[in-house]
Order: sequence, then structure tokens, then C-alpha cells
Amino acid sequence: MFTLRGVSNCGKSSKVKDIADWIINTYPQHININNSINLNKGDIKGILQINNLKIGFNSSGDDISCVLNNDDLLNNYPDIDILINSSRTKGATRNHLEKNYNYSTGWLVKYIYVQKFNPSNLNQEQTRDNLILDELKSWLIGLEK
Repeated sequence: MFTLRGVSNCGKSSKVKDIADWIINTYPQHININNSINLNKGDIKGILQINNLKIGFNSSGDDISCVLNNDDLLNNYPDIDILINSSRTKGATRNHLEKNYNYSTGWLVKYIYVQKFNPSNLNQEQTRDNLILDELKSWLIGLEK
């Protein structure tokens, strides 16, 4: 499980969508299960499959109802291999993920912090975004199962 953590409006959701977009463009044989991933809308919640590997995406993570979409995805598709999602840095969202998705429940978890810059700085944000996407890509290269 890869969880992008950060405060509101720091770019967590857009990074989850960016990595889904990268997979779609890099692996043309992917299957968008139930056409659940639509990158032209707001948040995404769905599954991409590359050969036998299923990757779940939940880009919304600002409140507990959003984070519960992870549970919903896994209840509907218990054979998801990787889950990419977002969460706040503290509170109910973080607590739910840490309690339910950890080593003892069978998940290897990688948290990636998404820093917010105040005031906004496009150069710093682009550098941050590139580093986050490069890290996620490095974990996901060779996705075929």
C-alpha cells in the first residue's frame, strides 16, 4: 500500500491520479475494471489491471468517509495486490489506515509525505511532484504479475 499523506490542498489526490495516468500510458494492455478510473473527473476510485496484477486507486483522503473507500474497494475486489491512496497527516483518516492496514493485517505500507508550500511556489511544487512520481514509478516498474 502506498499512502500519500499531507494537509488539505497540497496535491495528494493529483499525485494519485498522475500515477494512474502513468500506468495507463505505460501499460497499454491495462484493463480499467468497470471503467472505474476516469482521469477527467475529480477524485478517482477504481482498479487498473495489468495482466494478473490488480492496482486499486483512491485519490480522496481528506475525511474518514473518503478513506473508507479503501475498505469498499477491497471488499469488492479482495484480490487487489497494490492500493494507492491518500490521507491527512493526522486524525481519523490516518488512524483508520494505521489500524487496518499494517504488517499484522498483511499489508506492507509505504507512506509518502506531500509537503505544502506556503506561500505556493510552483518551482518547489514541481520538484516535489517529480520526486514523488519518480519514487512511485520506481516501486511499480515491471508491474506484470
